Amino acid sequence: MTSSRVAAAAVIAIAAALFALTFGFEKMPEGITRGFGAEAFPRLVLGTIMVLAVLLFLGPAGDPQPPIPRMVWLSVAALLVFMALVPAAGMLPSMFLFLLGLGYLWGERRHWLLILASIALTAVVWAVFVRGFGVQLPKGLFA
Repeated sequence: MTSSRVAAAAVIAIAAALFALTFGFEKMPEGITRGFGAEAFPRLVLGTIMVLAVLLFLGPAGDPQPPIPRMVWLSVAALLVFMALVPAAGMLPSMFLFLLGLGYLWGERRHWLLILASIALTAVVWAVFVRGFGVQLPKGLFA
């Protein structure tokens, strides 16, 4: 069995397990909900993932894939550090540091541009979610 088929089988198994968990969601009264219930969107996404994984499994085996570049693993590590930092420092400081570090990791060496872009992107996320949608971002333990 090729690595793509093993990965597809793993994705199908995980998505199926998560799909089954959606049947345990609390039912909302019909008067409160309009249209689809809270379980519809996760089921739609998981169903799509399973269909695509089945297509991958049934598709041609193809050539072995090249190894994953080191930069991908470093980017994943940066994302994991960001996710660990959010509960302690809050979303906005964590996001600023993540963007700064990821930009540097990807090769940007103009510090003024890294800082400016990190501030701008963090501000845009704040404006869209806090001002636009009225969603409070995690503040962390220190706030």
